[in-house]
Amino acid sequence: MSALISIVLAVDPLVAVEATALDPAILDAAFLSTLPATTGFYLALAMVTLVVHVLFMNYAIAGTLYVAAAAVAGRYSGRSAMGSTGSLSMVVRDWLPSAVSAAITAGIAPLLFIQIVYQKAFYTANLLLFNRWMAILPVLIIAIYLMYLLKAKHLVTTRATKAAVGVGAAALMVYVTLAFVENHLVSLAPSSWPSMYESSASMLGSALLWLRLGMWTAGAFPLFCAIAAWQLVRGAGGAGENECAAAARTLARLALVGGAISLACLVGCAFKSDAFAASTTSIAGRPYAIVACLGACVAAGAWTVILVRQRLPRALVAAACTGSLLVVAGMTVVREVHRLAQLSGTDGAPREVPFGGGFAVFVLFAAIGLGVIAWIVRTVARSLPPTAP
Repeated sequence: MSALISIVLAVDPLVAVEATALDPAILDAAFLSTLPATTGFYLALAMVTLVVHVLFMNYAIAGTLYVAAAAVAGRYSGRSAMGSTGSLSMVVRDWLPSAVSAAITAGIAPLLFIQIVYQKAFYTANLLLFNRWMAILPVLIIAIYLMYLLKAKHLVTTRATKAAVGVGAAALMVYVTLAFVENHLVSLAPSSWPSMYESSASMLGSALLWLRLGMWTAGAFPLFCAIAAWQLVRGAGGAGENECAAAARTLARLALVGGAISLACLVGCAFKSDAFAASTTSIAGRPYAIVACLGACVAAGAWTVILVRQRLPRALVAAACTGSLLVVAGMTVVREVHRLAQLSGTDGAPREVPFGGGFAVFVLFAAIGLGVIAWIVRTVARSLPPTAP
């Protein structure tokens, strides 16, 4: 394996830089245990809020791709499509704008915490990506409007127009995903920053970039399928038992194939980057990698039974949701272990992030924000009409 890694490093300059980025002292201890208390506090908040963001993000990315494929296949012909996968397509289409909005909203908190913790690496990556990073905002705005346009039956009427709008929204969402993956990899490669600045080069030629893009994009499908299945079971879009049964095979296949592709890309990342492999098998990352593996097994088992039965029993849907959540939580921490070395200060020790004078203000507004969100959710839930058992 050492020889294989050496050959790969010779081919991919990014990997050669990134392979030496991890500090053994950080890897050989429990996650966050070697960090100063304040730094660990902010990073823990970043992990918790990032998991919430990833839940909505997975639905948004995988849902957009599924809606685009459904639009190309012509599955938006109205109620006549009910009883087939058209029922699922219309439910996802109608919820996509809200899912993307929720992903953006939930992404604010982890983005702020990551800026506080990884100041130099994060800001440098932003500057080096420059226009490609700044384009995320207008791209997201256009993507959301395209999703609303796809819902507007009186404006987008022909199959060709629906397909064009759906594919356009999916392409924009893939661009956003690619930008975040590239930003993460740039932040992990400080030795390449001078050359990137001089030549305005990108990492689009790195196989590791595309492997990680495939891992996160394909890995979004199992959780998306679990959430969509739960929506159908709860009667979203007027779906009944027949619609749930019709969508069961499609969801199971998407979840199993997406999980398999994501696993293959994960193995590829481990071979392309010994630092990524070390973060997965180290003391810091191994427990969370095991949690992710157990979750993947639970989800895969649930989807396999659903595929065989072609039904969506609530117990199996709940198992698929639980397994996918464990995968997201475990891999989120493993991903963070990969870049903990960026916290090292000039003396080599982990850098301390001070609370500062504004910490009380942060706690106050965090409490207010959580309270307002809880009140809104409770108010909306009370106003919803009762659903059939």
